[in-house]
Amino acid sequence: MDPRRARVLPVPAEAQADARMFMLGGDTLRAVKVIVDATGYDLRQARDIVYALVYDIEVPRGS
Repeated sequence: MDPRRARVLPVPAEAQADARMFMLGGDTLRAVKVIVDATGYDLRQARDIVYALVYDIEVPRGS
């Protein structure tokens, strides 16, 4: 896991907010699913993104 890789993976703002909410609630799997569904990224990329969101690493906003 390397949340820093998420700095180059654009994610829609709404998906970022939803994933962050699930992560803060302890539901990592649901957070990863939100990112995969919104972006089509693979599981490793989605996992990096959800941890980046929790650790306040900037994730670019995309459409």
